[in-house]
Parts: sequence; structure tokens; C-alpha cells
Amino acid sequence: MNYSVYIIPVIIISLMIYAYHKKINAYESFIKGAKEGLKYSFEILPYVASMIIATSVFRSSLFVETVTKFLNLAKIINSDILTFMIFKPISGMASLAVLKEIYQTYGTDSFLGIFASVIQGSSDTTLYIITVYFGAIGVKEIRYAIKAGLLNDIISFLIGFLIVWLFLSV
Repeated sequence: MNYSVYIIPVIIISLMIYAYHKKINAYESFIKGAKEGLKYSFEILPYVASMIIATSVFRSSLFVETVTKFLNLAKIINSDILTFMIFKPISGMASLAVLKEIYQTYGTDSFLGIFASVIQGSSDTTLYIITVYFGAIGVKEIRYAIKAGLLNDIISFLIGFLIVWLFLSV
């Protein structure tokens, strides 16, 4: 039996019982929360739009293809993984599209598929987070956050490669 279809109704009923017990008007609280959520959505909309536009422009430029072709010719790194590494800190959706292409091309159980999965799980969309969330709360000094975030991404790429290489070569 599939119990997952009951999770949301049970949560809603539990919240209604809790609100009744605490003598809280649940409907008014819901409306108040929805208004606040809508307000914050409009506040971060310009930051999200700018990241979407920047990602689209970057992806349609020839920069990524030129760099990956150069490094692929030098046999340093696979062009698909490099593309994934470039897009992961910028955009979650763009990196998931590249991840899907890696899975379709090489397979999920291949070295590149497992390595891409480790990258997906161990790194974050650093530039997206800094642009949207820091912009929404008005943080102006972001240089250290960018350095720390990108350093974390690079370390996760390198450690991820080593771990996957060690486990698959054994």
C-alpha cells in the first residue's frame, strides 16, 4: 500500500487540530503567510531573472565550447564534465540539464556518471545563491562569500574525482 498519498492530508489535518487547540485562526494565519511569501517573491524576482538571463547568455556563448574543446584536445578532462563543473556553481537547472546529457551519453553507472553524481551532491549553486539570497537581504560585501563558495566547489570537484577514482579502480 502506498502511504505517501496520505502524508499531505495528515499534515494539514494535524496543523488544523493544533491551530484549534491553540485557538489560532488557521485561515487568517495562512493568508498572512501567503501575503508575506508573495512579497518576498517579488523582492527576489529581479535577482532570479538576472541569473536566468546571465546563464542563458553564458550557455549560448562559445566560451564553454572553446574551453572544453581545447582541454579535450589536450586530453586533460572530458568536455561534458567540464561543462557540468562550469555550470554547477552558476545554475542548478543548467547543471541538471548537463547531468542528464552525461547520464544519457555515458550511463549512470559509468565513471563519468558517478563522478557527475558526486559533483551534483557535494557542490552547490554558489553564484546563484549569492546573487539571489544575498541580493534579497541586501548584503553588499560578498567577495569573501564568493571566494569561500567557489573554493568549496573546486575542492568538492577534486575530492569527488579522487573518491570516485579510488572506489572504481579497486
